[in-house]
Amino acid sequence: MPKEHVENLSAPEVAPMPWNPRGLAAGAQLRPLAGDPGTGGFTGLIDLPAGFDSRSALSCAGEMRLFVIDGELRMGGHRLGPGGFCFHPASSAQGRWRSPEGARVFAIFLETPEFHARNGDSGNPAPEAVPALDSWTMDWRNPLDASAPSESFRPGIFVKVLHVDPETQASTHLAGLMPGWHAEGIEEHPVYEENYCLQGDVHIGEVGGETGYTMVAGSYLCRPPGIRHGPLASKNGNVNLCFTHGLLGINYTHNPRAMRIIHRHLREYPWA
Repeated sequence: MPKEHVENLSAPEVAPMPWNPRGLAAGAQLRPLAGDPGTGGFTGLIDLPAGFDSRSALSCAGEMRLFVIDGELRMGGHRLGPGGFCFHPASSAQGRWRSPEGARVFAIFLETPEFHARNGDSGNPAPEAVPALDSWTMDWRNPLDASAPSESFRPGIFVKVLHVDPETQASTHLAGLMPGWHAEGIEEHPVYEENYCLQGDVHIGEVGGETGYTMVAGSYLCRPPGIRHGPLASKNGNVNLCFTHGLLGINYTHNPRAMRIIHRHLREYPWA
């Protein structure tokens, strides 16, 4: 089963709960954002307390994607600070988890996470793993690196691709919008998309034929295929962390109200 449909959820306001997956040291808390009851997979914010220590090197039975929002997470010899990303396929050696000062991490699991100690031996990550990637060191690239739109994008949108699954084309990437960027088209995708707003604003004029909303820092959505949404506009600029469960095809249709919706946001939304 796919993850549940979620729109305009303020992730930091979700009540935290103890997170004690099998094999991981106690003390972490989870703010669940979207779950898949069929596989036990979920997306959520994980808070690691200061002094968190797994005590041993770990691997996870299923694949795992982590993006550090705040603080620092050490995994073996790798340090992931804010903007740090890792991807580990199933059973990939991750090293010992430590967070001396604490950390907040955006996490994506496609099945119930279950961790296993590696008998004190950190081992080597799987060849396809991304054990540590600093997104701040990456250049912004052409958005076609992460999507296949039916119409050309307006200039002012960029991406940083963090990971692409070679089989499914599932993509983890940052999408950046310049201030004043907008897109008149109404979008429809053939795959699930998940978005977490890291910075700025992006207005989604309509979602599923209903009045939409403005994503701000901490906003989250998990949207199944076929949900029509748009137009889009950002007054102050925006950076979203995106995960798509396959290649992000974008089929555009048009709404005669699009420019009216866009202009309202650009003129009336406050400057940051």
